[in-house]
Amino acid sequence: MKDLVVYYSLEGNTRQAAERIAERLHADILQLQTVKEILKSKMKFFIGGMQATFGVCAKLKPLALNPEQYDRIILGTPVWAGKATPAVNAFLKKFNVKNKVTALFTLSGGGDNDKCVRYLKKKLAHLRTTVALADRNHPDASENERKLNGFVEELINGQ
Repeated sequence: MKDLVVYYSLEGNTRQAAERIAERLHADILQLQTVKEILKSKMKFFIGGMQATFGVCAKLKPLALNPEQYDRIILGTPVWAGKATPAVNAFLKKFNVKNKVTALFTLSGGGDNDKCVRYLKKKLAHLRTTVALADRNHPDASENERKLNGFVEELINGQ
């Protein structure tokens, strides 16, 4: 089975998790990048949250890999206002991969991971395995290692 870990990361939290998952699964990895990045200022939470709330699809830079050529996609997103990022929304809209996304990992600095998972489950009928992680500076981040290990084990053994 050919696996691809696809993710968007603004501050590196989701990238760090994606790299660890891809390494353990021996999967290819693809970072979604937008043509216009959100500024890394104090306004990023307001702007990003507003875009996520309204389901905005960002314009993506060309991808280095073709996600449609993979058997299984593991998708990663930060949680913005309880939703997936505009980059992830665009990816799911632009590419015919919804039936290939079977696993999801979300990262939050305090937002509602469960709400984001519920939101994406409506779009991804084949989603079976999920894990909610905390941003590295969050008090719950100490649980990430255990959660990631369980997530990867499920992917190795259960899917």
